[in-house]
Amino acid sequence: MNIMQFNVRLAEGGAAGVALDLHQRALAQGMNSQFIYGYGKGGKKSESHDRYPNVIKHTARATSIANLALFRLFNRDLFGNLNGLYRTVTRTTGPVVLHFHVLHSYWLNLAEVVKFCQRVKAHKPDVTFVWTLHDHWSVTGRCAFLDGCEGWKSNCAQCPTLSNYPPVKVDRAHQQVDEKRALFRQMLALGCNFISPSHHVADAFNSLYGAGRCLVINNGIDVATETILADLQPKAANAQRPKIAVVAHDLRYDGKTNQQLVQALIALGDNVEVHTFGKFSPFSADNVVNHGFLTDKRQLMSKLNGMDALLFSSRVDNYPLILCEALSIGVPVIATHSDAAQEVLNKSGGHTVDDSDVLRLAQLPKAEIAQAIFGTTLAQFSARSRQAYSGQQMLEEYVSFYQNL
Repeated sequence: MNIMQFNVRLAEGGAAGVALDLHQRALAQGMNSQFIYGYGKGGKKSESHDRYPNVIKHTARATSIANLALFRLFNRDLFGNLNGLYRTVTRTTGPVVLHFHVLHSYWLNLAEVVKFCQRVKAHKPDVTFVWTLHDHWSVTGRCAFLDGCEGWKSNCAQCPTLSNYPPVKVDRAHQQVDEKRALFRQMLALGCNFISPSHHVADAFNSLYGAGRCLVINNGIDVATETILADLQPKAANAQRPKIAVVAHDLRYDGKTNQQLVQALIALGDNVEVHTFGKFSPFSADNVVNHGFLTDKRQLMSKLNGMDALLFSSRVDNYPLILCEALSIGVPVIATHSDAAQEVLNKSGGHTVDDSDVLRLAQLPKAEIAQAIFGTTLAQFSARSRQAYSGQQMLEEYVSFYQNL
């Protein structure tokens, strides 16, 4: 089986983690797999490029920079296409699966992607398209993350914010939403199979494009993390005061990290110790430890293993892998209400909580947090979680899906 995974980034972000994991697991099972990504930091080659086999950087730095600059005015990526891969795909012997993940974020022009797929399908009928939707970009005029907005249900008539990712200076979402949705319908007409890691994204897609058009395959933890987990022994509760982790790529973004809630947690003083992991932490106090953005996954998992709980307050995630990872190493998650958090926690018997409950729970010992949210002992919760978020199970579901196309 020939598989090509496409994602804007190679090893940064949850979508990249899923795509790269599928790529590595497919190679391990003897499949012919390639990973095509847009660009790394600053539009350059990804820092992780040489760590992985069969990886291709696709986009010139100038293209990604131009898209970044002009998106704020035009609300879409004006440049970027897959035409350079046309001969590679059409000359490949045997069936080929083109598996798309995140194609937006200053990488590819959607109309050009659809044209490419139409050309490839006409020349090579045994090409199949799969598209995993890691966010809500397929249903909106512009945004990837809804952040509580339901304007997409009324064709993005008036965007309530220009700052929602990807941010813009001029709102053109309402002008472009019909064309964008028409392009997704053209992909459906080509037989593209849509998948989402979460039910709430699939439900939104199906409400627009037809019942059953998007299926659900939950994300799982990746190969590298599973290897790390095997070496980590769950740690007991911290004797002096609970250590609470806050993790986000950019800790300033309120959509990912509820700034007011974290500040309230910090205000508890000696009752808790807050550990942040991510860039640009705005938090500082005697009971705050800022670890910065840790690129080494083993280092991050080792640090998280010493925490009593992870506080998750994002409103914009789809199926956050950081929750799967924390739960799999036996760290309870205190998550405020969101569709994404509820769906992840459900798999290991947990539930989300009101903002007003967070401060009380964060001051409890680790075992009591697990009991309060997951209704079981710390050991049972940890064992249940490792099984629930297995990456091998995710691969088996995808491979079965590929084979039945």
